[in-house]
Amino acid sequence: MTTGFESAFDPARTHRPFRHIGLAAEHRSPENPDGSEVRVALTPGGVEALVGRGCRVGVERGAGAAMGYSDADYLAAGAHLEPRDALYRAKDLVIKLKGPDHRDLARMDPGSSLLCMAHARSIPKRVEVANERGVNVIAMELIRESPEFLTESFLRSQLAFRHLLAELSNAAIGELSVAFVGFSPDAFGGLQYAARCRPRSLHVVQAPPAAGPGVVTIGFDELDDRAARLGQRLVDRHRAGRTPRPYGKRRIQCLHETGRAGARFGIELALRSNPLLRSPADIRTSVMGYGNVAFGALDECARLGVARVAVLTKRATRRPDVRRHLRSSDLVINGVEQPAPFRGASYIVTDDDLGTVLRPGSVVVDLVGGCATNRSAIEPIVECTHPADPYVVRNGVCLAAVWGWPLLGFRRESVERYSHQIVRVLLHDEQLINGLAAAPATIREALVAGPMLARRPPSPRMALSATLGG
Repeated sequence: MTTGFESAFDPARTHRPFRHIGLAAEHRSPENPDGSEVRVALTPGGVEALVGRGCRVGVERGAGAAMGYSDADYLAAGAHLEPRDALYRAKDLVIKLKGPDHRDLARMDPGSSLLCMAHARSIPKRVEVANERGVNVIAMELIRESPEFLTESFLRSQLAFRHLLAELSNAAIGELSVAFVGFSPDAFGGLQYAARCRPRSLHVVQAPPAAGPGVVTIGFDELDDRAARLGQRLVDRHRAGRTPRPYGKRRIQCLHETGRAGARFGIELALRSNPLLRSPADIRTSVMGYGNVAFGALDECARLGVARVAVLTKRATRRPDVRRHLRSSDLVINGVEQPAPFRGASYIVTDDDLGTVLRPGSVVVDLVGGCATNRSAIEPIVECTHPADPYVVRNGVCLAAVWGWPLLGFRRESVERYSHQIVRVLLHDEQLINGLAAAPATIREALVAGPMLARRPPSPRMALSATLGG
C-alpha cells in the first residue's frame, strides 16, 4: 500500500532544471504571527530576469503591494498572477522571503523545492512537514560563498591598520587601548583585524580620546587614505599568501541593514526609557561582536551621533569582564552569533545580569535572535519579538530581538538587496536555476529537508544555525 505522497512522487523532478517558478506573498506564519512581515523576495526587475531566462513565473496576487510593487508591475515584467492556494502547486521552485505557513508548505508537489529563510533549527516543524511531503527546502540563510572571498577594500583596510599600528607602537596589541575616530564603510577590514587581535579595549568614537600610555588613536579617514595608497603588488601578495576559508559570507543577506535598524531602534528606545539621556551623544553604548551585523550597528551609531561605542571582542565578552561593560552601558547591542554547540549552553548576558548588573532603564538589542530550540547569547531573551510589539520589559530593562529588523526602517532597501542576491544565486554564481542535481556544494550545504538531502554527502558543518535578524 502506498501513501499519496509516494504515489505522486516523481524522482525525475528533483533532477530537472527549475522552469516553473512561484513567488509567494508573506502571510501569517511561525516567524510572522502578527502579519507584520510584508516584504517580498523578488522585485519586478528580479522576476523579469527569470522570465528572460525562459522561466514561467507565477506571482501571488498582492505579493509586492506593501512595498509599492503592484500586480501590474509584475505583469509588465512577464509574470502571471495566481491566488495563494494555486501558487504552491505545479511549481518546480517556490521562492519566498520568510518560511511559509505549514499548510502552504503541505500544498507543494512532492519533489518540488522551496527557497526561503528556513530557520530550520528554530522551527523544526517546518523540516518535519517538508520531509513528510517530500519537498526540498533550501535555506537562503545557509547559502555561503565558497571559498571565502575578501574584497579589495577589506584587504586594503586590514593591511593599512597593520602597517599603521607597527608605526605607532612597539607594544603588543593586547596591551593597547585602540580608538577609531569617525566612521567609514570601507574600514571594516581594519576594525575587524583590530578586534581579532583582542586589544585591552576597542572603541569607535566621535572625537579623539585623551592621549596616554598604551592608547592608540586612529582616524578612519587616515586609515582610508593609507589603504588607498597601498601598492597593488603588496595587496596581491597578501591575498596570494593567505589560505581562504572554505566558506565565506552569506550570499543572501542584509546584515548591514539589520545592524543599522537594530541600533536605530535601540537608540530611540534608550532616549525614551531613560530621562537622564538627552541625546544620542549621552548614550553609553556597547556593541558585542565585530562581524557584518555589528559593523552595521556601529555605522548607525556614528550616523546618529553616539559619542563613544565600546566594541566587545572575545576578550571583553568573557566573564567577569563583560559585567563591567554591562554595568556601565545604557544600550547593549548583541551581534555575536554563537556556534551551534554553545547555543543554550553558554551566554554572554545572563538572567542573573538582568537583576544584578544591568540598570533599570537600560536597553538590550539582540540582532541575532533565537527561540527556545535555538538560543542566542542573551539568556533573558528566549523568543524573538515582532515589529508590531518589538520589546518587553523585565526588571526595568528593555529587551528587543525582532524577527526582521530591517522592517523597522530599511524595508525597501532590504527587498532590493535580497532580490538582487537571489537572482545572482539562481542565474549567475550558483546557477541554481539548473536544478538541485546540478547544484554546487554551497547549495547542497543549504538543504535542510527533502529527498535531495539524503543524497547530500556528509559534511562537518552544522547546517541548521540561523541568524534571525534579516
